[in-house]
Amino acid sequence: MKKPYRRAFLEITNSCNLACGFCARTRRPAAAMPLELFRSAAAQAGRLAEVISLHLLGEPLTHPDFPAILKCCTQLGLKVNLVTNGLLLGKFPPPLFAEPCLGQVSISLHALSCLPEEDRGRQLAALARFAAAKPAGLTVGFRLRSAGEDAFFRSTLKTLLAAFSATLLPGAGYVKLADGVFLNFGGVFEWPGGAPGKAKTGCLGLKHHFGVLSDGRVVPCCADFDGALALGDIKRRALADILASPEAAVLRAGLAGQAPMPSYCASCGFTAPDA
Repeated sequence: MKKPYRRAFLEITNSCNLACGFCARTRRPAAAMPLELFRSAAAQAGRLAEVISLHLLGEPLTHPDFPAILKCCTQLGLKVNLVTNGLLLGKFPPPLFAEPCLGQVSISLHALSCLPEEDRGRQLAALARFAAAKPAGLTVGFRLRSAGEDAFFRSTLKTLLAAFSATLLPGAGYVKLADGVFLNFGGVFEWPGGAPGKAKTGCLGLKHHFGVLSDGRVVPCCADFDGALALGDIKRRALADILASPEAAVLRAGLAGQAPMPSYCASCGFTAPDA
């Protein structure tokens, strides 16, 4: 049976090993989702969403129980996408990434731009080796975001293409580096909560996806990093009930353009004008 949502974003921690200038700054205290709370969140989200994405704010690989989290997802029969800056992949034994639940590792390459220039090449080479040696059946997706084709973009692209002996076709939005290994391009993300951007009439929040913060609060999307539009707390109420509540229905209508969109969303880079 088809599930009502394509993706659930579960934030297992809001802490990160980097402090990138392009990332949002949370007002919440640093926290890692307790394993039992994660088990409850994952079990409930798995009944509603096709894919569990370990992503929102923070670096998932900093969670002290990360291997147990993956094992929990396997036990629950979930399909998982891990979103990471990739710098901590090497601290785990390679068999961990053959965990049956894990379908994709998405690596945000623009985080490398925050490192000293002399460290970038070494880290990028390690990421390329990880992708080349990935377990069968696992997809590795590199994400390279840039406001334009600056020196970092060109250098990173050149290095990855050379590492996999791949060629980028003119005008392409992605390149296949190897079987199950891809490089995707995109612009720099604009976080919500700032000055209004382009006129927007719709969003996919609460239609295709929802999120759960590390403290258990339910949010409409992966961009609501501080719970500005939080709908409830799974420690106090079932996730399905929160998402079916009248409050969620009102917010869903606003995000879909059927009612005034929340002002918080006005600057969000994920809000599409014609969604």
